[in-house]
Amino acid sequence: MVKNETLLISETDRALDDVSADEYGFNEIARKLAPSLVDAAKSDGMVIGIEGPWGSGKTSLLNFLKGQLASREAQRLHVITLAPWLTGDNISLIETLTDAMADILDKEEERSNPSGFWSRNKKQSVGYTDLFRKYGARTGRALAPLANFAGMIYPPAAIVGAGLGVGADYLEKLGRTPTDAEVKNLISDKLASLDVRFLVLIDDLDRLEPQQAVEVIRMVRSVADFPKVAYVMCYDRSVLAHALERGLHVKDGDLFLQKVVQLTFTIPLPEPFDLRISLRSKALAIYREVNGKDPDAAQQGEISRAIDREGAGLKTPREVKLVLNAIKFAYRSMADDLYFPDLCRISLLKILNPPLYRWLEKYLSVRSVIFTGDAEMAEDDMTELGTSLRSLLPSESLGSTRSIWSVAEYIPGLQVDDDPKARVFQSEHSDQIARYLTDKRLGSPVHYRYYFALTGPRSALPDEKLNELKVLAGSDIPSLSAKLEDYIRTPRPLGQSWFEHILDRFSRSELRALSAGQLCGLTTAVGNVMDIAMRDKKQVRLFSRSLSDKSEILVGNVLDILRENDTQARQGLVQTLYAQSPSLSWLVAELLRQELFDHGVVGDRARRVEDRHLTAEELDACRQILRERLAAAAADGSLATLPDLAGILYGWRDMAGPEDPRAWIADFIADDTNLVTLLLELRGLTVSDRVYRPLRNSTLDLFMDREAVLQRLAALRQGGPSAELKLKLDEIDEAIQIGANDHYN
Repeated sequence: MVKNETLLISETDRALDDVSADEYGFNEIARKLAPSLVDAAKSDGMVIGIEGPWGSGKTSLLNFLKGQLASREAQRLHVITLAPWLTGDNISLIETLTDAMADILDKEEERSNPSGFWSRNKKQSVGYTDLFRKYGARTGRALAPLANFAGMIYPPAAIVGAGLGVGADYLEKLGRTPTDAEVKNLISDKLASLDVRFLVLIDDLDRLEPQQAVEVIRMVRSVADFPKVAYVMCYDRSVLAHALERGLHVKDGDLFLQKVVQLTFTIPLPEPFDLRISLRSKALAIYREVNGKDPDAAQQGEISRAIDREGAGLKTPREVKLVLNAIKFAYRSMADDLYFPDLCRISLLKILNPPLYRWLEKYLSVRSVIFTGDAEMAEDDMTELGTSLRSLLPSESLGSTRSIWSVAEYIPGLQVDDDPKARVFQSEHSDQIARYLTDKRLGSPVHYRYYFALTGPRSALPDEKLNELKVLAGSDIPSLSAKLEDYIRTPRPLGQSWFEHILDRFSRSELRALSAGQLCGLTTAVGNVMDIAMRDKKQVRLFSRSLSDKSEILVGNVLDILRENDTQARQGLVQTLYAQSPSLSWLVAELLRQELFDHGVVGDRARRVEDRHLTAEELDACRQILRERLAAAAADGSLATLPDLAGILYGWRDMAGPEDPRAWIADFIADDTNLVTLLLELRGLTVSDRVYRPLRNSTLDLFMDREAVLQRLAALRQGGPSAELKLKLDEIDEAIQIGANDHYN
């Protein structure tokens, strides 16, 4: 799939200044606000607050205000923009403002009266601008600690000159260097007498540290509250109020703010669905750019549902941008591994509900290893997960986005229940799991991690590797067998082997997508390596499906599918499997033995005819094939080298009666070493407070003369056995003792 490189450009968090990009009507608001701001600058000074939460569009509105003010060309109105968040701690905000105002006044006077006292060529004009600038430098509190204060002394009245009018007289009457307050009065008088107005725009007050916020408030409240100077401050009221509480050590920052700001305008909330409509259109654009086409009708419906439900919590344009960035970042490189509607869902939760996002990541990661059989969930852990889920989603209403039901629509195994542990990890229908796997949904135990970590789980085989096996199944069975053998040998991070994981991945729905040739090839290759897998298996995992269980499920599903679609291919597969598969131990001890139970030949729990994988005629034919193969293996001495010798003996007994295995055993245990080996093999497995390996009397009686065996064991002990043999004899004695007390005897 070709990805469009334009997706490298993200939805930036920069404020808007292009009217054509204004989705939420900020330019129209600015057009209505601009006249009021012009009027505010005519007064004796006013502070106006534009309030709204982070990301609500305050800076965008400010940008549109600048455009509206510029287009009005208000006479003698000068707009100064301050960015206290960007200036740093060592720059005086007040000095920045007074320098900017002095520069503007210089230019204004030069334009209107080149020979007047503002001219930089006049000695007397230098005194006033110097006075203005030094006021800012002296009153600013963000000065470097080692600043040279000598350079900030006000000029004497004689230098200021007669051009200052009342200001000069005022200074002369003092007969001394003025104080800051006296200089402020002089500046205020002078500004009041001039036909010049200032509008000071201050953005991002809610990003400031407490002391920086205090500096700004101090400036607009007392230090620079000059006539004909209006301030427009943009901030999140709750954030700024909290900063003032910390910086000024006042109890109520909001009340303090009321004393500073004379007029407030709150950024209006977007109209209902505006944010979701914007998100949906842009999300569809991302899909279109990556795939070169629109999603189909079903996916479009899912995208709309995802955004309408999870997007109900969207409050600001910035949140829309953040969600889009999350979608774009993941989808550009992993479109083949994700289901786009679920990516929209999880991206919305990541931005709007981080606690639920983190809960889902934990839940899906645990569910993944449960699905693969690598772990189990303790009841206490299930209770904890269920309790935390209820706290995150407390509503019991089916239609609420704060209900477990809303998440259960796309996350499997969840339900509303009074019992916390019953809310999670509920059983799932195999068809549902198959749909999640096929569509690469968020609920897929193989694909979930792509939504959180941009990569699949290390414990799951990537889709491309599984597809490689499918191709080989239809074209090259020896190569497929070699691949499967490699997966048996290759270490895996968790308990089961890669081979077992592959058996799990070929679910019934996955198999239904394969051709008859692929089904036969896959099953043949599995049969080729099963004895290798059984011999290589180092650990017995309790309370989970065994390797043999997984292989029997796969073979059974293949035979059932072929029965429906291609009976001729099915007959050929059965013949090939039982007559030619090198995994004789697996065939006898597991595959055919299970069929004997299913048909009621062994045991008393026969399955319905329609649930059996072999017909009665096929079962008889396969029994005869395996009896002949066992006889040949017994004759050439290879039988004892096969894995799971005990399983072979039981399977042999079940298909042919006890006489054949007893006869072979009698010859085999004539050698003492073989006797010890076989007795250790025949131990069972029991779990209570620990794992026990009993050797039951019933087992000994089934296959050999128990009393004769016990006498031989006693003789071996008396014969001075080696340390290794003594250890094995001790294990056998313990197993016999446990078996004698076992209730199965």
